[in-house]
Amino acid sequence: MALDQEKLNPFRVQREHLGSMLSQAAGVVNELNMTSASENLEKLSQKVSNDTFKIQVVGTFSNGKSTVINSLLGEEVLPAYALPTTAVINEVKYGEKKEAILHFRNPLPEVLPSSLSPKAMEHMKQYGMKDVPPLRINYNEIEDFVVIHIGEDPQEMLMESPYEKVELFWPLQILKEGVEIIDSPGLNETTTRARVTVNYLSKADAILFVLAADRLCSLDEMEFIENNLQAYGFTDPFFVVNRFDLIKPQEVERVKQFAELRLRDFTTNPIYYISAQDALNGTITHDSNKIEKSGIIPFVTNLTEFLTKDKGKIKLSQPARELKRILNNEALYKVIPSQRAMLDSSLDDVKARYETTRPQLGALKQKKEQVISKLTLRIEQSKHEFKRAVNQNAISVTGMIPGWIDAYEPNVSIGLIPTKAKISAVVVEISNYINKKILDQQKKWREEIMIPLVNEKSAYIFESSEQDLTKLYEEIDEISIIVSGNRDIEPQKVPVWQRIAGAAGGLLIGCPDIAVAAGMNGINKELIKNIALVLGTEAVLGLFIGFTNPFVLVGGIIAAILGGGFSGKAAMNSLKSKLSEAFVTSISKNADANSTKIVESIAVKLTELSSEISTALDTEINQAEQQVKGIIAEMERGKANVQSRKQILASCESKITELSTELDAFTFELIEQN
Repeated sequence: MALDQEKLNPFRVQREHLGSMLSQAAGVVNELNMTSASENLEKLSQKVSNDTFKIQVVGTFSNGKSTVINSLLGEEVLPAYALPTTAVINEVKYGEKKEAILHFRNPLPEVLPSSLSPKAMEHMKQYGMKDVPPLRINYNEIEDFVVIHIGEDPQEMLMESPYEKVELFWPLQILKEGVEIIDSPGLNETTTRARVTVNYLSKADAILFVLAADRLCSLDEMEFIENNLQAYGFTDPFFVVNRFDLIKPQEVERVKQFAELRLRDFTTNPIYYISAQDALNGTITHDSNKIEKSGIIPFVTNLTEFLTKDKGKIKLSQPARELKRILNNEALYKVIPSQRAMLDSSLDDVKARYETTRPQLGALKQKKEQVISKLTLRIEQSKHEFKRAVNQNAISVTGMIPGWIDAYEPNVSIGLIPTKAKISAVVVEISNYINKKILDQQKKWREEIMIPLVNEKSAYIFESSEQDLTKLYEEIDEISIIVSGNRDIEPQKVPVWQRIAGAAGGLLIGCPDIAVAAGMNGINKELIKNIALVLGTEAVLGLFIGFTNPFVLVGGIIAAILGGGFSGKAAMNSLKSKLSEAFVTSISKNADANSTKIVESIAVKLTELSSEISTALDTEINQAEQQVKGIIAEMERGKANVQSRKQILASCESKITELSTELDAFTFELIEQN
């Protein structure tokens, strides 16, 4: 049973309605010469019209993720891979024709799997293995590019993929409604592939976690749910227990009780028990009985409700709220009264008042630069503490690795006669174990050290500037009042961070959650917490880059074991010693470069927010000037133009009142819809 596109239509209607109001508002603000507001409305229009719902499907390898996706789409869009894939994301989205586009990482990994498609290798070499552009491939060839042909070489599983993602375009109506389905690498396909899945979480709107009924709630699954979904704010994922048709009738209730016991604390949604294959077969053959027995109907119904109401409510209410602010706080209560007051004055008086405020406008620009310079300095000062924390963490991890490796007893044995395959298998097993230990340690460090540190420094950087920014905005408003000559104008008090978020089109540092928090609440504890979570999580993910992939060292370890004549326990001890040395050396060697990279990534995000503040202030200062210059130009053209301008203001006022009433009804509908 595919997602019900008819039930998704209400959201599309609401989105089009809001788009229409944004378009009408754009006409009004252009009439009022509100150039900055016009730019903001354009950003909001793009956000509303281009927004999609990204449903990321997560689960361990061979749990039937691809079949679940196909059952939602109602067609066999994705191949159900029989082998693990490279660390690649599949984005299934709408296209007029069926095609696939393969995107490459930049830079490419230093060592590539030998089993890569010859066509992909040829394409990468054509561009000198740098800045490789996307490659269009036949959708039937996806498996040739992304499936790992392991053969007898388990080292392939350790290697990083040269692919960033595959975009798969498909002409299905449900995708045309703005839904994107994201297929993720399996959580148990080594840490390299699991990291790709984790990295994508920040882009997802909803999580669909697929579990297998015959091996329910494994250690890997529960650790991912507890440590990653919660960290990214997914408190209501959709848990789907697939292959429930394989459970014996007498075991059904016991399995359900076990699932409820393990998963209930992580979602308020029901847990769904389905057979995705039966649902897909029933959809393709139009067998309604098979669809109903598959158990998928309640799941699809609730997922559709979520897509149309819960997430739709969030995605549309924020632009609607920002539109209301522009129309009321900016246009209706400030710009229109100010322009009317100037038009009722003499031209000489308006020019005189403008000349009086010009030095103040220049001073404002200087004060703005001083505020931004302080922000920049505080960001730079904070980098030293970030780097110290990251370096100390690297030292701590390298001190733990030898003990972890020494205490671990591999399931794979080297035996009395060591071979390359046996040694490689042990290296893979121990490496995966150490990767997991490091991952656990990093999550603990993130929660206990890094996020509190980013929290503290974000507050230090931005809260300390709040008073200066508030004074700047008050001075900007005062200049507008002076030039208008109307002391009765009282700009509505809007929190400084809401004005900044508005000038950025409601978007800050590329994170909608942060933007919404800023737009609604100002730079308060919740916003600081959100910033810390985003930046702290990014820092932890960055720590894994280049640290724990021992592939390039495996050959030397194999040669040392075989060349040294070791066997049995002596061979295992030697392998552990050399692998421990390899891990520690790799981390120590790359520690400074990696810590610099991590710290710079945090600083870049903080600097982006600082730049948004600078742009917002420039926008307000420039608009204050442009408003006056526009009115002076109208007055210089004569009395007829003044009267015409007053009529335009009256018309704009009437349109804003109508739009504001329409917006109130729209917002109420979003809040109250069931």
